[in-house]
Amino acid sequence: MSGTSEQSNFEIVPPIILNEDADVQAYPSVEAVICHVEVTDILNNEYSFHDSTGRVLEAQVHKGKISLVPTSKVEPDSEMLRSYIVGVLRLRGVPETGLSNAPFSELARLLAGKSRR
Repeated sequence: MSGTSEQSNFEIVPPIILNEDADVQAYPSVEAVICHVEVTDILNNEYSFHDSTGRVLEAQVHKGKISLVPTSKVEPDSEMLRSYIVGVLRLRGVPETGLSNAPFSELARLLAGKSRR
């Protein structure tokens, strides 16, 4: 079985987290995030993507089209990613109380409500 068919067995659970050098944003769908990224930046590995479960999404480019493919890697406890999200939420006025212990899905939901687009 190829890596792509193995990857496609996982479901992507929105919102989708886009991380560009600690500037994290959340999008309601794969389609929404794809509209805001550029092929060149994908090819240069300038972004990382996660869904609301912390699942790592691999960005792929085929014939100029971007797709996000779920991988088997899940990082809901990534201290770095969580700290980026908490930092952005604080900057956008979300009280810090409880954020550091919040489930990743809750952080993703809060970020989705505060993301600028």
